[in-house]
Amino acid sequence: MSEQRFTPEMTVDQAFNLHAGARRVFARFHLGGCSNCAISESHTIGAISEDYGIPLPMLLESLNALFEQGALGVGDKVRIPDEIRAKIPQLKDVPDVGEVKSVEAGAYTVEFGDVRLQGLAEDFLPLEAAAT
Repeated sequence: MSEQRFTPEMTVDQAFNLHAGARRVFARFHLGGCSNCAISESHTIGAISEDYGIPLPMLLESLNALFEQGALGVGDKVRIPDEIRAKIPQLKDVPDVGEVKSVEAGAYTVEFGDVRLQGLAEDFLPLEAAAT
């Protein structure tokens, strides 16, 4: 497991830079989407917990779980999960197999032929897992 961790003192901006999935975690707690739940990038995770009534251990556990997701490596062959492909009509003609080209702060860039997609580990299935 990675030694990187989210902490109460960390700002939202630092969290976004530490792992791209932090945006999704905040969104799951309905933070950052509308004027009533907007969060400042200078807000700390601890202050967000207090200001919005979200238990700090729950918020930190959700954020730190990002480091426990399966990791992909550059050169890995992947495919788009059927449930994602079904929701996005533009993916209909994208080739079935893509290759991970880069990884930065938990975000993956994958090339499917001429199409380049970015996402988190949960957005792609390793080819071995897809075959089972």
